[in-house]
Amino acid sequence: MAATSFGLAPGFLVILLIWIYQRVRMPKMRSLAGYMSRRAIKNDETWQYAQHVYTLFGMELFTILLIGAVWGGLFNVRWLQSINLQAMGLAVALILQNVATERELRHQFPTDRSAKH
Repeated sequence: MAATSFGLAPGFLVILLIWIYQRVRMPKMRSLAGYMSRRAIKNDETWQYAQHVYTLFGMELFTILLIGAVWGGLFNVRWLQSINLQAMGLAVALILQNVATERELRHQFPTDRSAKH
């Protein structure tokens, strides 16, 4: 039981470390690594900004997930140990990360420069 009480914490830690690495060493445009969307791959400036924002949100969200999973394992909090809850948290975090990145790209690089939001 002690081996599984931390749930997805090792996975969250690995993903967090990958995003920290990506923040230090930016992936090349149009590679398999990095955030890809039509808005993100318009040019090098949008690509760099998208990678910065995506990794920043990823590190924040996955730090929260990792802390929750470790807290549940250390203090035997059953609902935080639930693999189903952690998987739902993972799904929601990834969706929020993509939505937030697209929102930031839309605000930073509007398609119509004359339109003010």
